[in-house]
Amino acid sequence: MGCLKKMLHHSTSFNTSKTYNLHGDLKLAIDIKYNPYNFLPKSLFQMAVRINKKRQFLFVSPLLGKHLAVDPAISLGTGTILASMLMENEGLKSHPLVNEIVEMVNSEIPNRKLSLDSLSFKSSLPKKTVFIGFAETATGLGHAVFHHFQNAHYIHTTREEILHMEPSFYFEEEHSHATSHSVYAPEQTLKDTETIVLIDDEITTGLTLSNLIVALNDSYPGKRYKILSILDWRTKAHQEDFIQLMRKHNISAEIITIMGGQFTLENEASIEEIETPLLDSMQPFSVFANEKLSLEITSNHRSEHATYCNFTGRFGLTSNLHEEMDDWIARFVDNLPNIKRDKPTLIIGIGENIYFPHRFALAFGNNTKVQTTTRSPILAKTEELYPIQHKCRFILPDSNGINQYLYNLSEIDAEQIIVISESVQNPATWFPLLSYLETLAPVSWVSLTQPVRGEKNEL
Repeated sequence: MGCLKKMLHHSTSFNTSKTYNLHGDLKLAIDIKYNPYNFLPKSLFQMAVRINKKRQFLFVSPLLGKHLAVDPAISLGTGTILASMLMENEGLKSHPLVNEIVEMVNSEIPNRKLSLDSLSFKSSLPKKTVFIGFAETATGLGHAVFHHFQNAHYIHTTREEILHMEPSFYFEEEHSHATSHSVYAPEQTLKDTETIVLIDDEITTGLTLSNLIVALNDSYPGKRYKILSILDWRTKAHQEDFIQLMRKHNISAEIITIMGGQFTLENEASIEEIETPLLDSMQPFSVFANEKLSLEITSNHRSEHATYCNFTGRFGLTSNLHEEMDDWIARFVDNLPNIKRDKPTLIIGIGENIYFPHRFALAFGNNTKVQTTTRSPILAKTEELYPIQHKCRFILPDSNGINQYLYNLSEIDAEQIIVISESVQNPATWFPLLSYLETLAPVSWVSLTQPVRGEKNEL
């Protein structure tokens, strides 16, 4: 095993080049220059067209359970790989199962026993550490990395506006369709920490990272930064800009990535797409919420349209509280009515709440996949090898009027669907999505938290 580890992690990276024909004359040429685990590119990303004038392409991840459904063993394993890389970077022993996890992710063949075994290993970092995952795509990835560390804290950025709370800090993301990020975390946690670990699924230019690190340094100076990402596509100029900016502010920052390289965008495309109609069917559904269990994890903080779960990290999550998640999920699953755990099941999470549905899927049964709703508008087209074949568009009460999407649902071979809502204040606003899902497979709908007391729209 030791020899295999050495071969995998310290092998000489090879260059791989490929041109992706995205749409019309729009092409993207990718040159992979750093690949220490020798991953097949298709195991880490696919290419699609983004409906966004700022950026017309998107790296679609088969690992995160965001745009594409994934087995939880694969998504959680990706977090384990990044956690292991951080362990080695900090002078600790790597995760003992990292090579097996790499093989699983690279082969795209999930191994549930391996996944459960790998989750049991946790390490302690030498310095006080806070992990921060980026909304919306990397909240689950960040949490999956944080899982492997004791005596740490996890926070994820959010696009939610929390009532009666001022953000600890906020920053902007230039290329996104939804640019503002806020962080609601205990001030003392950020003041006391020595290391801040930032987790994202992809670094394209490094501008978002720069904005976040400078904003953090302005409010909490003197911290050192470790940045973890699956992909790093910065050009040499971008890399030098990042280094110079960190030097200017006297900030220690190091980037750790699974795969790195550069891409070149060729031409532009006129993207014409018939607008996907909003789902509008209103078949009534009842939501399951166990009041006793829900009250255990319902946060005191809320927005105008939602209550929140304490397990997500939106308001800061300690390692000790995180340890309670396994037991809570087991009790919650055991109380679900009329659901057979041996059926092929699609678990659907909502927005920024990504990690919890993956852990729920792992605990629920051996034949589950996970997908979460997304704000990313992607072109769907029925072309061979193109990753996004179909989409549905809808509005949810916790999306603040912003379009939400689910992709490729018609390709999922599921005999039942479980929708995990973090919050349900007004059940009827969920009916269009649930009615659509019911045309694909029988739907069960659960809420993790309780609605605000005294409101008219009780469950």
